[in-house]
Amino acid sequence: MTRPSGRLAAAAALAVLAGPALGAAPAADAQWYAIVTGEGAQVGYASVEYRDTPQGAQRIEYQETTLREQNARPTRVWERTVAQLDHAGQTRAVETETHVGGRVTRVEARLAPGGVHVVREAPGGRRVMSIPAGPEVRFDNGDGPLASWPAGRVEPMAFEAFNVETLAVERVVLSPMTPDALGRTVLMRARYDGDQLRGVARMVLTPGGDVAEVTQPMYGSSLTIRPTDRATALRSRAPFRMITTLMVKSPFRIPGGATDGHIRYRFGFRDGFRFALPQTGEQRVGLEGGQTVVDICADCGPGLPSDAASLAAARRPTEWLQSDDRRIRALVGPIAALKTSDAHKMEILALKARAVLGEIDFAGHYSASETLDRRRGDCTEAAVLLAAFGRAAGIPTKTASGYVYSRERYHGVSNVFMPHSWTLAYVDGRWRSFDAALSSFDMTHIAVTVGDGDMSTMAASGQLASLLTWDAMNEVRVRPAPAR
Repeated sequence: MTRPSGRLAAAAALAVLAGPALGAAPAADAQWYAIVTGEGAQVGYASVEYRDTPQGAQRIEYQETTLREQNARPTRVWERTVAQLDHAGQTRAVETETHVGGRVTRVEARLAPGGVHVVREAPGGRRVMSIPAGPEVRFDNGDGPLASWPAGRVEPMAFEAFNVETLAVERVVLSPMTPDALGRTVLMRARYDGDQLRGVARMVLTPGGDVAEVTQPMYGSSLTIRPTDRATALRSRAPFRMITTLMVKSPFRIPGGATDGHIRYRFGFRDGFRFALPQTGEQRVGLEGGQTVVDICADCGPGLPSDAASLAAARRPTEWLQSDDRRIRALVGPIAALKTSDAHKMEILALKARAVLGEIDFAGHYSASETLDRRRGDCTEAAVLLAAFGRAAGIPTKTASGYVYSRERYHGVSNVFMPHSWTLAYVDGRWRSFDAALSSFDMTHIAVTVGDGDMSTMAASGQLASLLTWDAMNEVRVRPAPAR
């Protein structure tokens, strides 16, 4: 039986990692990998092994790292993944077990008539989903069997794949790039949700067509997973400080007054990719001289669609925004009944969401109900929880992800942009931004993706932001009218 390489997926922010059979140690002949940042620091390891079964084979993966931010206690993050392959080498089912600081999430996904049947069990509860997909959907994101990729091929390959981390079916496009210094085949993997780019990764193939190495860009850095020996994979290493790694030094120091005024940003793109940034109530996007121009001010943007169907969709509960959760409805009910504007209600709900998050925790991504159960999280959980609160109050909401500026020292670094998420709400006739994590919204909030609190769009923002190049940044001021 031909045994393809493992999934080798470097996680967007090490929040969800992929991996030996549930509860079993790696076999002596397992393949070992090091997870390395763009700065060369090893922050984790992985192993891949195969076991024969009557149905075909099992591919068993494990990945592990340890996160630590400033004086917080270290958080061990690891995941085991078991993929069931048929006799043709195609994956038919995947089971994952993820541990983040002792909290366990299990996902089982298998092909079923009409799509993918998913069962997700987390501390916040159990969810069963049926996700539409064609019969040829793959589970390997393109880093499975590629032995059929002929040397010198220039045509891209496209297929449908189920992403077990984001629980979404995506279109994957593999495009050949210039061979590396060793003459090995290099592919660029792009993932799309419809026509929206969701992520990219650089893959290096062995002469036999297996994936030897995967590099995934992140905002401010990258992660590469590459082959090594067992001793190197398991050697002692310092905890990964995710926040400082994902910061990018601002090309300009932004004065205090500008953050509340009007800022114009100009961006280019890396690696030949170009994608449209979203337009919110504060963010207007245009093209000028080959650059993407982003204007951010209190009323610069046209806002999201506000037709009846779009607003109705933005009020409904989702798998991530469980606005119909009885606990959420009980918390929101008294505020929803207040005789005040929807904007004021969102401000009160932002304070309530902030109060729920009693402890900062940067590991993982959790739904609104899970966040209410955990009572901890970071800006992503704050944005998700506030969006669910808004929907429970009958206010249309979405979540935005991108990055934000910090002039003061944060985790020991100042004058930086860093990944961030916040909430969009349709209030008093227009879309506005509300930030439960930072208490206020300013003009350094640059939105890269907009979604419904789902992991897919939130994880995509960091990868897409890594493809942007800073070309210019200017404060826009209105000239005073001439004296008469």
